[in-house]
Amino acid sequence: MESSFNDSTTEPILLRLQDVNIPMSVLQEKNPDTNRFTASVIAFRQNSETPSQPEVLLIQRGYEGSWGGSWEVPGGGYETGKDVSILQTALRETKEEASLEISSNFIFPLVYRTTFWHKESRMASYTFIVELSKEVPIVLSDEHLDWGFFNEKEICLFSPYEKGKAQDGHVMLKRKKETLRLFFFNKESLRNGDVNTQNPKERTD
Repeated sequence: MESSFNDSTTEPILLRLQDVNIPMSVLQEKNPDTNRFTASVIAFRQNSETPSQPEVLLIQRGYEGSWGGSWEVPGGGYETGKDVSILQTALRETKEEASLEISSNFIFPLVYRTTFWHKESRMASYTFIVELSKEVPIVLSDEHLDWGFFNEKEICLFSPYEKGKAQDGHVMLKRKKETLRLFFFNKESLRNGDVNTQNPKERTD
């Protein structure tokens, strides 16, 4: 059994939205070894001054609970009785944590999925993607400390989260940073629904 904290993870894989946006009971049947499901949203906007460098909304977790002080995209766990699908989990959590209301019609056709162990449970995390078409007000929940829009270069400078240490500055879990790295590299392919997007590690140029 893995330890109660283990940030090791499978590399993010791409799934088609149509294969993920299904009743939660069906998703659970397809993943019988998974104990818990979580979902999040990469909400990004174009920077008018530097259009080639989109910015992603990140929020900072409070210091109570897991991964305190770390930065992440909005998201949280599936809740029985509230969510009929893992996409609904992502949309609900984004609204609760950042007051962002996102229509499922604007979600990209591809979804990232990672699996990892946390507190002796095998978890699956689904990351959906949406482009914000206009300025939107962000209002944080009481569970979060700060928010901001960050481009790829800025996120690359985030330090890794280290359990048991004071989290000074901007820190992020390795697996969450990896998903964002893949998003920045493949954003146009993700928009177009090309499931055969290239991993940056595979580049030969």
